[in-house]
Amino acid sequence: MIIGLVLAIPLQGQLAVSTVLAILISILIAFFIGQPFGALAVIEALSASLMGSMMGAMLGEMVPVSHIPLLMISMDVIYLLSVTSLILLIHRETAKNNLQTTGKQRSYSFLLTMAIPIVLIGMATLLDIKHTESNQDMNNHDQHHMMKE
Repeated sequence: MIIGLVLAIPLQGQLAVSTVLAILISILIAFFIGQPFGALAVIEALSASLMGSMMGAMLGEMVPVSHIPLLMISMDVIYLLSVTSLILLIHRETAKNNLQTTGKQRSYSFLLTMAIPIVLIGMATLLDIKHTESNQDMNNHDQHHMMKE
């Protein structure tokens, strides 16, 4: 969903283009995230990314520009919390079943699922700070009106 939202922001007014790009990018990311967990995980990730990317692109078209940083930060925080809880659950199950996983696959998957949203949160925060500063500068201009004496 985040990918669709991020692509829809600069492509406002071009819903079809942002939707197709979001689907293609999210398919690639979903494949690499699901690959260490097997074919069933890949299929689940692909179907979830299809729905999420379309929803994100539509959401990016409908939300006013002034609310986009708040929306991006909240969506990323929700994503990070849910993915972190899933990763902890998977690690508990593997420890309980004494299954061994290779560190290379785990770190690559972890990097994709955690680093990208953290970067997006940082970008959204910076955009929000710049947007707030520019609004404050506009509000601080002295408005002089002609007064009758």
